[in-house]
Amino acid sequence: MDALLENARRIFGVARLAARQASHDDTQDFALLIRPDGGLHFLMEAPFSLEGASSYVGAGSAWRVSHSREGVRVEGRDGVSEVCLKERRNSSRITPRRAFLPDEPRYRITSPLLTSCTASFGTEEALVESAIRRA
Repeated sequence: MDALLENARRIFGVARLAARQASHDDTQDFALLIRPDGGLHFLMEAPFSLEGASSYVGAGSAWRVSHSREGVRVEGRDGVSEVCLKERRNSSRITPRRAFLPDEPRYRITSPLLTSCTASFGTEEALVESAIRRA
């Protein structure tokens, strides 16, 4: 596990440095697969599962590096162990949680009885007229 974590830190450091030096459009997501013979295999911007790509190449360890507006993420695995390192940027471009969860009502609760009566009579005026006729 120590070697896996140390490699994750190294890859994460390089990915963070590359993200800082490039604009968001220039950074690419990729996978780095290390084969049993020590060879490196890169997969660039292809939709894949890390486990599937690792077994296809026969890699001893596999890494996925992804970039987003929120930061850099490095996932790694080596057969039995997994590690994930994330960077979260505090930026004004990221919408605060309050914008997604505003403290104001977005709906109105009504009584089911009034709703069903209104639906059967059409309008509230018709409901009142019907109540007057019954009395």
